[in-house]
Amino acid sequence: MKNKFLIISMCCLALLSCKNSGRTLTSATGTIYELLIVADNAEWNSQIGDTLRAIFDEPTPDLPQVEPYFNVSRVALSQFDDLLKPSRNILIVDVDSSKYTRTKIAYSKDHWSHPQAVARICCPNMQQLDSAVNNYGLSVRQFFVRQELERQAKFYESYCNHAVKDEILKKFDIELIVPNDMVKIQEDKDFYWVCDARGQARKDIVIYSYPYTDPNTFTLDYMLNKRDSILGKYVQGSMAGSHIATETKHIPPQLNIISVNDNFCAELRGLWKMVDGQAMGGPFVSHSKVDEINHKVITVECFVYAAGMKKRNTLRQMEAVLYTFKLPQEQNQLPTIEVKAK
Repeated sequence: MKNKFLIISMCCLALLSCKNSGRTLTSATGTIYELLIVADNAEWNSQIGDTLRAIFDEPTPDLPQVEPYFNVSRVALSQFDDLLKPSRNILIVDVDSSKYTRTKIAYSKDHWSHPQAVARICCPNMQQLDSAVNNYGLSVRQFFVRQELERQAKFYESYCNHAVKDEILKKFDIELIVPNDMVKIQEDKDFYWVCDARGQARKDIVIYSYPYTDPNTFTLDYMLNKRDSILGKYVQGSMAGSHIATETKHIPPQLNIISVNDNFCAELRGLWKMVDGQAMGGPFVSHSKVDEINHKVITVECFVYAAGMKKRNTLRQMEAVLYTFKLPQEQNQLPTIEVKAK
């Protein structure tokens, strides 16, 4: 009886301990793609501060107007109080020879609030800080970008158009989380198009596939030709003969080979326009992957139309959908077990 009571007591203590150890986090403050940099005047008013501003104020690629990667504000370490700690994205720059003997860059999530991303660059002196910012500044920026994309993708999981998701799975054998506000516009054998045209900014997602026959598929010219031939056929304007095409004169499209879910992905970024029709255009991003099971290339693309408006946040929100795109082999992946020889 004593043993039974002891076991029950231990279980109760364990439950209480779990409850007490869990933190109740406040909601993060600020809007998407806002960044608070915590740095003293000595760092901020030096060449180091110039470098940080250049990194985070750099124009977001492939937008028709100039918009920075992040909207940046700065506060000194002594002013970084409880009111500011819940900020959505925080970069802390700390130089202190009494605390640090070498440079350290640390990343964390949900430290003071949720959802929150925090990066710290800790150095013993200004010289090492300058080196760290120059060598790792772009990686720190990419950390914050990916956190924003992951948050948006996570949000869509709770607000998914399951009917559209099921149709896409049946048609292409892929998983894709489509926001609940998007509705189907058109469907064909190897083509699917959804859109949200209710707000000031129009948001579209298209999916198309074609046979994979040659590794040279993933070149800029080939992918642009394939894009224009397929979308030009289906995405047409209100005037007879008008259709969508890639804008190549003002901002050349970019092809980047990236890794998503540890798998190959060809990312295409650029601007689109309407040919022989209304003066319409905007940015687009696409992800193309090889479906190894069905031997075809599948492309998921988002494009945005928002005349006279800023487009960074809208495009990034749609871009987050692309990171939910999973091929058949990605859906069925199992963990690898490493076996050591005896």
